[in-house]
Amino acid sequence: MNNQIKEISDKLEAYLKSNDFMGYDPHDALNSPILKTLTFGNRFIGIIFLQLLKRFPINLRPVLMIKKGINPKGFGLLISAYVEKYKFSNNHKDLEQAKYFADWLMSNYSKGYSGKCWGYNFDWPNRNSYFKKGIPTIVNTSFIANGFLDLYEITKEKKYLDLAESSCEFIINDLNRYNEDDSFCFSYTPVSNGACIHNANMLGAALLARVNHYINNDEYLENAKKSMKYSINHQNEDGSWFYGVGWKQKWIDSFHTGYNLLALNDYINFTNDRRYIENLKNGYEFYLNYFFTEEGLVKYYHNKLYPLDSHAFAHAIITLSTLSNLSERSNHILEKVIRQGIRIFWNEHSGYFFYKKDKYILSKISYIRWVQIWMFYALIILVANYE
Repeated sequence: MNNQIKEISDKLEAYLKSNDFMGYDPHDALNSPILKTLTFGNRFIGIIFLQLLKRFPINLRPVLMIKKGINPKGFGLLISAYVEKYKFSNNHKDLEQAKYFADWLMSNYSKGYSGKCWGYNFDWPNRNSYFKKGIPTIVNTSFIANGFLDLYEITKEKKYLDLAESSCEFIINDLNRYNEDDSFCFSYTPVSNGACIHNANMLGAALLARVNHYINNDEYLENAKKSMKYSINHQNEDGSWFYGVGWKQKWIDSFHTGYNLLALNDYINFTNDRRYIENLKNGYEFYLNYFFTEEGLVKYYHNKLYPLDSHAFAHAIITLSTLSNLSERSNHILEKVIRQGIRIFWNEHSGYFFYKKDKYILSKISYIRWVQIWMFYALIILVANYE
């Protein structure tokens, strides 16, 4: 399998490069001038258009005049992927590729905030808000800043640490906070209207903890502790987390659970705060018990099988690989997930991964950030582990 994974990662990399790392996104419907005009600025109409295009198995984007674009979060993930690749390849071109994405992000950030931050390259209406293109999110900013930190660790170039520190200033100063006793939750964006989202909050806490590890900033550490405590306090007895707090957020899915677990793991490692080890173990046990079938299929939601989403498979590979020391079952499940992910989604002819499979329909659309970049990152981690 090792050789097969290396071959697939090489083909996927070639596909990404042939498209200049640009592409479509499941949420880019309102990049269509046609659909955007027809929303009349109404969030609910926007949600309808977004969901219809997202669920339709045929790619109508060229017809709707939606152009392939650069997704900032995708570029942040690519920094981390190429840094990881450079560690085993020792090929300077891989490091230069990582620096290329970093340079682009340094020049293309959301202006008017306390520090460097990034949003999406599309308007994103959802059940809570209507986020305009470029509105920075704590999720995007955290992934990108972690990419800068990965570059800093390998190059020791201080500018990358400075960029990550700048992103922490955005988190500290520009995001709203929802207080609860001696803890609080960071808002998803500076304009969020009250929804507390755990993966977003925990990613922010983990970033603050990681930057503090290098610069010893008491304010960052204190904020990391209080924000992580908020989400720990909201962990369910079975180890799971709802997506967020409030009646609109009462679902549990695999990849956001993975985000939570990896963020908590980073927080523990960078603060040496061992109080939450059992929370991590319990959360991981829930993850293993509820999101994987005996055959190695990755469930999107904890309580039903479909849809099978290649993004969920990609993040499961990353989560299982990173947290394998927490359970003897990890590697056994991982091997099955890899096989199933390749069997269901890998398109050998075109060199990319399909989007998702419902019970009767396979969507073969290529999504650059949601699928291809995440899967590339996952495959690079596998290759690194096999080296």
